[in-house]
Amino acid sequence: MQGLKIGAGPTPIETTEGWLLFYHGVVLTCNGHVYSCGAAILDVNTPSKVLYRCRNYLLTPEKEYETVGFVPNVVFPCAALTDAETGRIALYYGSADTHVSLAFTRVDEVVDYVKENAEPFQEGEGR
Repeated sequence: MQGLKIGAGPTPIETTEGWLLFYHGVVLTCNGHVYSCGAAILDVNTPSKVLYRCRNYLLTPEKEYETVGFVPNVVFPCAALTDAETGRIALYYGSADTHVSLAFTRVDEVVDYVKENAEPFQEGEGR
C-alpha cells in the first residue's frame, strides 16, 4: 500500500494507546500512482517511535469520485475531527484532487484494526 512513498496527513489524535496517525501511502501500478490512507500508532511520549503501523490501507480509491478527476486514484487524508465523548472521528479526505470527501469511524475501531493488522518490524526499528 505504500511501496513508493509515505506522506503527511491530519494532526495525530491522542489515544490511550498512543498517537493515532493517519497518513497517505502511494504505490505505482501499471495504471499510474494510487494514493491510499493508512494509519499508525506512535508512542505518546516519543512520537518518533512507531508502535504499530497497519500493513494495509484504511481507505483506497474505489468510488468514481475517488478514481476519476484532476488526479485520478487519490484518497488523501487532510483533517480529522474527534469527539472526545463518543470517540467518533470525522476524517476529511481529498478525492481524485477534485472533491473533498468525509468518512466516519471511531477511535477504538481504528486502533484495534491497526493493532490487529500491524506489519512486523525488523530488528532495531519500531517498537
